[in-house]
Amino acid sequence: MLLLHGSYATSRWWEPFMAVLPSEILAVAPDLRGCGLSEQTANGYSIAEQADDVAALIDALGWAERAVEFELVGHSSGAAIAVEYTLAHPTQVRTLALIDPAPIEGVFTPPEGYAVLERLRHEPDLLRQALASLMSTLDVDTSDFRPFFDQLVADAQQMAPAAFTATADALGRWNRFAEGRALTLPTLLVWGDQDPIVDRDAVTRTLIAIPGANRLDVMRGVGHSPMLEAPVALAELLIEFITEEYDEFDAIRHSGMGHSGMGHSGMADGSPTA
Repeated sequence: MLLLHGSYATSRWWEPFMAVLPSEILAVAPDLRGCGLSEQTANGYSIAEQADDVAALIDALGWAERAVEFELVGHSSGAAIAVEYTLAHPTQVRTLALIDPAPIEGVFTPPEGYAVLERLRHEPDLLRQALASLMSTLDVDTSDFRPFFDQLVADAQQMAPAAFTATADALGRWNRFAEGRALTLPTLLVWGDQDPIVDRDAVTRTLIAIPGANRLDVMRGVGHSPMLEAPVALAELLIEFITEEYDEFDAIRHSGMGHSGMGHSGMADGSPTA
């Protein structure tokens, strides 16, 4: 399983989720370009370029050479990268899971929005407030969670300067609504009903655009970051999803035929945990 984090995050955001996965699942969570311990560059942040970074990682892991099919999970802007990678490498991804995803048609950020994103580089209190909004159902100042949250803030402060605005710019230039019809592999969409960043309509448009996405699971009482807010509930959803039988999907993929239409919308309880 390959886990792609979102904007202002690192692989550390997946730690609570990875801690509750069964040992039979090998989960890999990289730091994306400009984040964590990965290379800090002034450019290379387009969605396609970041998908190329993922392809280089897959090669380095030896998964491509050994024709390993893997489960690809993307959160927020990382979901856009996951979609882009899957479109370019459709036979390598067995299942695709998009967690509170950036809309498949991209996101427009107004000029005043870029001004705020630029301020995050220089105003730690504003950055802290912004990150807290990404996990809105958690009390980030509790004694149990605050040390971990402080580390997440410190990680964000250490991002490449370009990364503070580059991903927003990349999403503004990215639109795969039409190309989404090629995604016939099993696809799961997960959305927290308290998400202040991605609304239900945006997730529904993504659901409609992807033929393989016949399922949207709504996590009640969860915000934008289920891997932090409800890691156990998210793990249960993903384990159920990846262990289903997908013979019909395989037939569709191999025949090159697609289908459209929305499937069912499930509801999952996600009690916030720290």
